[in-house]
Parts: sequence; structure tokens; C-alpha cells
Amino acid sequence: MDRFNLIKRNTQEILTEGELKKLLEEKEYPTAYWGTATTGKIHIGYLIPLLKIADFLKAGFKFKILLADLHAYLDDQKSPWELLDARSVYYQEIISAVFRALKIDTSNLIFVRGSDFQTNREYTLDVLRMSTLVTLSRTKRAAAEVVRFGEKPKMGGFFYPLMQTEDIPALDIDVAFSGVDQRQIYVLSRELLPEIGHKKPICVFTPMLPGLTGGKMSSSDTKSKIDLLDSEKEIEKKVNSAYCKEGEIKDNGVLAFVEHFIFPFKGKLEIKRPEKFGGDKNYHDFNVLKKDFIMKKLHPMDLKKAVANELNELLEPVRKKFSKREDLLKKAYP
Repeated sequence: MDRFNLIKRNTQEILTEGELKKLLEEKEYPTAYWGTATTGKIHIGYLIPLLKIADFLKAGFKFKILLADLHAYLDDQKSPWELLDARSVYYQEIISAVFRALKIDTSNLIFVRGSDFQTNREYTLDVLRMSTLVTLSRTKRAAAEVVRFGEKPKMGGFFYPLMQTEDIPALDIDVAFSGVDQRQIYVLSRELLPEIGHKKPICVFTPMLPGLTGGKMSSSDTKSKIDLLDSEKEIEKKVNSAYCKEGEIKDNGVLAFVEHFIFPFKGKLEIKRPEKFGGDKNYHDFNVLKKDFIMKKLHPMDLKKAVANELNELLEPVRKKFSKREDLLKKAYP
């Protein structure tokens, strides 16, 4: 598969495809990044961007993962100041463990912590310059899907998208990669950066995984997510209780996970069931599985069992690594 199609596959939108094609023609080793605020414990929704990062690496990108610790505090103090360091360590260690479980070559990947560069002179001056170019209402609208503003918005939430914008030139990035929930922030970035003398980024967005109860999967809503460190039984219980109505695909987090992670990762899904319910079946095409589900030829409980098995197999080495890091977990999430 050529470099462009490697980056494009399993994405929701690229701003813009023409710019990306031109970059790949002109640059042998482009740069890209994905930023994550170090807030709640990492859930299975993160598996989608982490798997996509593998495509960037295969396509010859030098990739940076930004551990956005200051952003985690600015977003309504989702992470208290005194926990920022421990949570950054946890994020780096668990993401690295997932990459090993996925067997991804990370030789061209580095982790960067936001607080290591987001307070220097040039960075601060650029953020201040941008603050004179955009209104509060425009800034809030851009960050509305990401930042928790509440009834009485704090100033930190307004700095958030401006800092995210400045992260791009500060890290010397060609392509900003994120979930589609970040789209409006990066649209603002593409407007603002040229006005202060920087190039606008190319942006690549993946779909958001619906939560177990429908809607967006969130670190702050424990009922909507499966933690990467949940036990085998906890994963089975959560998957079994997930919203997955027979024949219905809307807000179906189980089916979405199969589409956006299991098939891109493994290219297949094995359904094990008694002969009286149709016997075992191997799916090698998601659209065939989806059609069977809609036609009620594939029962939700059979699908859930297969998904729980896949998750437990993948996450076992991650759990094993963190069974020796209880000290870190207690520091990060006391």
C-alpha cells in the first residue's frame, strides 16, 4: 500500500488530501504528532489512534506523542497540579505497553511532555499574539467538544486551544493527528498559524468510538468505558452489559470497536457458537459481519463474547506489566 493510502485508511477526514499528497511527494520523512491530555485512566477508545500511529510510522513519518500535562490541568483541573507528573509517567508507560502488545516498531517515535516546552519565551509570545486575533466565543466554540467549560468558564479552557495550536510549530510538525472531536480546534489552528508566520498543519482525523452506553466514550464516565487495566472478568462483564441491540448499528460501541479496531488490526473475527445457533464462523470482511448483524444472523451475545476474548488476549501483557507498577497507579490515581 502506498504512503498516502496508509495514512488515509480508517480515517474520517483529512484536511486536506491534496496537501497530504504534496507533503508525501516532497518529504521523505515528514513529522506528525498526536496529543493526549494526561487526565483519566486510558480506555479502549485509545486503541484506535494508537493503531493509526502504526500507519504513520510505516509510512516513514517521524512521530511525536505529546503528553499534554498542562492541558490536563487547564481543562477545569481534570488532573490536579500535584498529580501531573505521576499521570504523565503512567500515560507513557501504558501507551508503550500497548505498542508492544500490538507489535508496533516504535524506533521513529518519541514522547514529549508539554510542560517541558510550553513555558518558553517564543511559545508564550505566540500564544499571546494569537489571543489578540480570536474572540472568546470563537475560541470556546472551537474547544467545546474537548474542554469542560461549565456554567462559569475558567480562563484555562480558553488558553487550551491556543496552546494546542502553538504545539504544532513548537514541535515542528507537518501533520496533526487526532480524533474527530478535535476537529474544530485544528480548523482554528489552520486559520491562526499563518497569521503569526507559521505554516498551517495538515490534519488527519479518526472516528470516535461510541461508549458502552451509547454516545462518546469518556475517561470521566466509568460506565461508558473499558479501562486497559480492567481484569479479564471486568472486561467480560462490561462488554456483556454494553448497548448492542440486535440488528441495530446506531450508537453500537461493540460493533464500532470491531469495525475501527479489530478488523484494521487483525483483518478477521472468529465467532464461536454451538451448532444449534449456526456453529463457528470466521469473518474476514467487516461489511459481511455488519450485514449478518443487521439481518439478525449474528446475535449480540455471540459478537460480545468474541470481542471480549479479543480484548483479553490483547491486553493480558499490558495487565501483566502493570501488576508490578501498583505504586505508580496509586500515585497517579490515589
